[in-house]
Amino acid sequence: MTKNAVIIGAGNIGRGFAAQILYEGGYNVCFVDVSEVIVNALNERHEYPVEIVKTGASHRVMIRNVSAVNGNDREKACRVIADSDICVTCVGAKALKYIIPNLAGGIRLRHGETGRPFNLLICENLMDADKYIHSLLEPELTPDELANVGLIETSVGRMVPVPDPELAKIDPLLVRAESFLDLPCDKDAFKGEIPVMPALSPIAPFRFIIERKLYIHNMGHAICAYLGMLKGYTYISEAIADPKIRLIVREAMTESAVALAKRFSQPFEVLIEHTNDLIRRFGNTALGDTCARVGADIPRKLANADRLTGASLSVMEAGGKPVYIAAGAAAALCVYIRENGGDADKVFAELTGVSEGAYKETALALYEKFSAGADYMEIVAAADAILE
Repeated sequence: MTKNAVIIGAGNIGRGFAAQILYEGGYNVCFVDVSEVIVNALNERHEYPVEIVKTGASHRVMIRNVSAVNGNDREKACRVIADSDICVTCVGAKALKYIIPNLAGGIRLRHGETGRPFNLLICENLMDADKYIHSLLEPELTPDELANVGLIETSVGRMVPVPDPELAKIDPLLVRAESFLDLPCDKDAFKGEIPVMPALSPIAPFRFIIERKLYIHNMGHAICAYLGMLKGYTYISEAIADPKIRLIVREAMTESAVALAKRFSQPFEVLIEHTNDLIRRFGNTALGDTCARVGADIPRKLANADRLTGASLSVMEAGGKPVYIAAGAAAALCVYIRENGGDADKVFAELTGVSEGAYKETALALYEKFSAGADYMEIVAAADAILE
């Protein structure tokens, strides 16, 4: 029996991660995207390569049985969404509101024709993405239609950088990615039968997995990017190879690991092993991932529940001091003010929603050192002094 999946968003995560999981799980994959170049290429070839890379080696995996629909064609987009056995969104947090008309239209069509449950795997780096999408769908659907929708949070761990523009000219479908291929998801959020795929890992309860991804992986990645940007590094692999940056990143990730171990009663040694693995993966030179890409959209990444401020609040909730995470926030603030100007105190409060307290005081004190061009070992010394 043919199984059909729809991926909304044919970008790096859609093509370089979600499609491989679905294809290897036995699905035909239809992408919904607004890029005519990508849509046309997918429909002409019905396959594309994912280059699995690590330092010193690579191999290609072909993703086959693929097609595409232009998201601007509302009728076709709603039709394929309605007919799908599983649907995935990989568009980026800022673009979610733009896919709602097609998504709601497909759900309405499906509900009216078959009444089958509709499950959406949410592959976005956004805390409480399920609640956000629910709030966007609520005005568009009836209570009965919405009650039949499973909004399933996931934790995307594979690192897939934006394709190199020069390579994209040669092959617009080629994607480079690391080998890591696992998609933990919220087991309790499914409506009806849970699909079985080798790389899909339904887990309950899921909150720990979400916070581990955002407050260890994404937080450490972002701090590495901002420290690298201030030092003039282009690539994440260059930045994490700098021993001073590696030290700060590791200390920040450890602060968060301690907090998550306490808050969710998880083994600390397992979280540290996870942290060590991530740091090694940051060093994958073959990915060519840039500090600019990982550090993009500072207002979102400094926001109250996101990777930097959210991780700091998590640490404080567990009784700890997020000093090295605050150092990362200070580096982000320094990059932001260099590009946009403004008063550090006001900008920090506006971006983080934190107007007072130890996190803000620490971040602003370390910001002064970053903005004065302090050596990173001076930052470490200042952070250690705060911890004493």
